[in-house]
Amino acid sequence: MSPDNSQTVIGKSVTIKGEIHGSEPLIIEGTVEGRVQIETSVMIRDGGLVKADLDAANLNIAGGVVGNIAVKEKVEIVNGGYVVGDIRAPRVVINDGASVKGHIEMEVDPDKASSRRHQNGHANPSSSPTGGSEDQKKPGSLGGLLGRKP
Repeated sequence: MSPDNSQTVIGKSVTIKGEIHGSEPLIIEGTVEGRVQIETSVMIRDGGLVKADLDAANLNIAGGVVGNIAVKEKVEIVNGGYVVGDIRAPRVVINDGASVKGHIEMEVDPDKASSRRHQNGHANPSSSPTGGSEDQKKPGSLGGLLGRKP
């Protein structure tokens, strides 16, 4: 393995108590208690457990995290993965079969979100060809369904 592709693996039978800091990808199959700060990606495999606050660029969780998470790019929790704690990241993916107990804060730049919607071909509902009624354009009106009699 070349130095460019180096990564650290904490094996299934290993328990680390303390702080982990680094700049290369980290794979956790065992248990980590304390604090984890990695400049790149962290992968917590099935059976891996992190009882710590975790900071990384990207995070993939198939095991468990008990602690708060702060990620610069993307958190993905896959089937069987779980988080007990708060998540702060611009992108969060929670797959079917994953679970989260805590708050999720996604840092959203409204200008970027709007430009992404338009790039992906999603139009603003109020600018649909049918135009929509005034009730449908009011915030909180649920598209004019509130107050409508069956």
